[in-house]
Amino acid sequence: MTINRLKLPQRERLDLWINYLIVALGFTLPISIAVNNVLLVLILILWLAAGDFRERWQRIKRNGAAIAIMIFFAFHFVGLIYSSDPATGLKEIITREQLLLFMPLFISVIRPEFIKKALSAFLLAMMISEVLSYGMYFDLIHIPWHDYAKEPFPTPFVSHLSYSPMVAFAVILLIHRIIYGDEKRWEKIVYLFFMITMSLNIFISGGRAGQVGFVVILLFYVAYQFRKEFKKMAALLGISVAAIVMVFFINRPFHDRMMLAYHNVVDFKVNPHTSVGHRINFAINSWELFKERPLLGFGTGAFEKEYERINRKLTPKVRATSQPHNFYMLTLVQFGLVGLALLLYIFYSLFKIARKTEDSYRGVRYSLLVLYLTIMLSDSYLLGHYTTLFFVYIAALLFSSRVEDV
Repeated sequence: MTINRLKLPQRERLDLWINYLIVALGFTLPISIAVNNVLLVLILILWLAAGDFRERWQRIKRNGAAIAIMIFFAFHFVGLIYSSDPATGLKEIITREQLLLFMPLFISVIRPEFIKKALSAFLLAMMISEVLSYGMYFDLIHIPWHDYAKEPFPTPFVSHLSYSPMVAFAVILLIHRIIYGDEKRWEKIVYLFFMITMSLNIFISGGRAGQVGFVVILLFYVAYQFRKEFKKMAALLGISVAAIVMVFFINRPFHDRMMLAYHNVVDFKVNPHTSVGHRINFAINSWELFKERPLLGFGTGAFEKEYERINRKLTPKVRATSQPHNFYMLTLVQFGLVGLALLLYIFYSLFKIARKTEDSYRGVRYSLLVLYLTIMLSDSYLLGHYTTLFFVYIAALLFSSRVEDV
């Protein structure tokens, strides 16, 4: 249906432009922090200019996950009151955690007919990223903005830590559209091509957390979608596991990184000075900090200062850190059991919404949650720009309403 923008009331015109900007954000999301920030500012300005905040608030209130995220964000300000480093905490809120608030903002304004368009924009960006990634891997192209010294993996726009979770979720979206989408046959052939090439791309782009997360959500999605067809589910799970094992033995970079992680764990007590060894040490020391203040933690932004103290005491020969590479441990140290309960309540609320939403995307919704619950064990994925914005953006799209095939 064609919309005559000139005949719409001003507020509806502004809402329409916000939705177009949300679609544009889906394309730039895995590409540029600067462009993402410009689009977020424009969306916020138009959202404020459109007014009618009472109606927007009603939409937010009806979404339990949006309220849960707002409560979790608000608790960061409570944590400033008793923080041992409130200046760092305030900086963390302003520069990082404020992205969480865009989830309820998106939910308050996104129109159902734009949801699939926004998901398509994200998929297009990931397809472009993947093509460039292969070009880098086979040394066919040189990306001028890529810092090859700091980032040795073939990820054209973002670090391998951010890239692999986004590719993992993109593969699930492509599988879903191949099976359940109403696209034309040639479109599904294109989707199939990129689904296969993206699945392989994950294993050459580094990011062990994203690789493990991909394996987990791939098996989860297949099991969930075909849970009522046991023979088909067993066959597809068998094929998936066989393909993953084959990649493990054939793909040397993936094989070597996984084996290195295994040996790092086995040799931790002898040599803690490895990537995985550091993370184990971070977790152990963070647990000791948690035991000192289990209920409310040390407050927003206090982790680095408190960790330096406990590290000097327990493991002075191992380097300290600004975050424990485990979002659950970071939450426990800064906000204690109360903070962890609020964090888990976000995911509980999202699971409830997914269970009640009647469309074919329920398995995709669950997969996003399972992906983040998995990868947050190995890094603070709700702290960085790309992975935090990716989570709130996709969550707003998928958990605001049904996904309409229009």
